[in-house]
Amino acid sequence: MLDAVPSRTATATAFTRAAHVHIDDAPPVFDDHVAYDLLPGYQRRFIKRLAALSPPWVRRYRQTRNAFTTMRAQIVVRARYAEDALAKARETGVDRFVVLAAGLDTFALRQALRPTDPPIEVVEIDHPATQRWKRKLLAERGIAEPSELTFLPVDFEEEALAHVWIDSTTPDFGSWLGTTYYLTREAITATLTTLAERTQPGSQLVLDYWREPPPTDLSAPLLWGTRVAVALQQEPMRSFFEPQDIEALAEAAGWRVRENCAATEQNRRYLAARNDQLSVPSFAHLLHLEH
Repeated sequence: MLDAVPSRTATATAFTRAAHVHIDDAPPVFDDHVAYDLLPGYQRRFIKRLAALSPPWVRRYRQTRNAFTTMRAQIVVRARYAEDALAKARETGVDRFVVLAAGLDTFALRQALRPTDPPIEVVEIDHPATQRWKRKLLAERGIAEPSELTFLPVDFEEEALAHVWIDSTTPDFGSWLGTTYYLTREAITATLTTLAERTQPGSQLVLDYWREPPPTDLSAPLLWGTRVAVALQQEPMRSFFEPQDIEALAEAAGWRVRENCAATEQNRRYLAARNDQLSVPSFAHLLHLEH
């Protein structure tokens, strides 16, 4: 990522979450109705035009399986998985939500719109340029920064997470999505180790990782195309893992694996009853860890 500009993939992820709410079948897998307000005008216009299509055309669009449909499934399922796990963790005493590489994450904003629910403290950790850009967007759109939200800037490749971490006396829940494949294994190991050292026992972490499928896998061309696209945006992918390898890495860093969720299980759990062709690609995995 260029030091002077925010993450381009953050906008793409927010666009995908917003598009899901407007163009896929109801109910949404992940209802991020706030992401739309953070998008640039041309993306909002595109979503509006799709949503305004006549029912036959909308059905035809939903039934078309393409790269955007597949990646949309992966993005909304990983977000749903993390927030489902967070909800369960709160029942066990977790009272802080740490969002690593937050991008345009909207949990804190959506929480502020639900005044009947007890709020949880939210800490967003991301590249300084991305956080400056996000806060500027919030100000421009007239969206107040929630009092429960704290921003901590850090460049995962250049700065140790321990330098900015705020200790807590109770367990944390961490979400680290859409990031590991852009980092070196050394940076991933350092982050997992720091989190294990600085969080209380009982803390949990959800992250996603990708494995390289064999050339005969139907998802192999999609991964190849994604790698080319993000490399052209100067955000190249660096790390892929086999399930047993990332489990060993996490355990060596001080974590216990609660679940290593393959795409088949993600599809069964979240997408089996839908008719909009959403399907998580085989290379996308979710890892739920506990300290």
